[in-house]
Amino acid sequence: MSRFKYLGEPPRPGLVKTYGPCGTINVRCRTGTDPSGWKSYSPVPPATEFVIGADIGYDVVDSTSLRMMRADTTRFEEIV
Repeated sequence: MSRFKYLGEPPRPGLVKTYGPCGTINVRCRTGTDPSGWKSYSPVPPATEFVIGADIGYDVVDSTSLRMMRADTTRFEEIV
């Protein structure tokens, strides 16, 4: 079980001029209820978007999700 901070989106010159607020985070999972193999995280109410540099508010326990989020160091930082 781990918690993560959202670090924002990496710059992608030529594709995205400006990013809007992040309303959901989709992460590959192994044991999700969605048959597509993806888990969606939404901001914890009353928040309506994920704040850059803040805890996303979830304990991530799925092994595939943990591996993906630990590998994506431009978007997520594990909180120890």
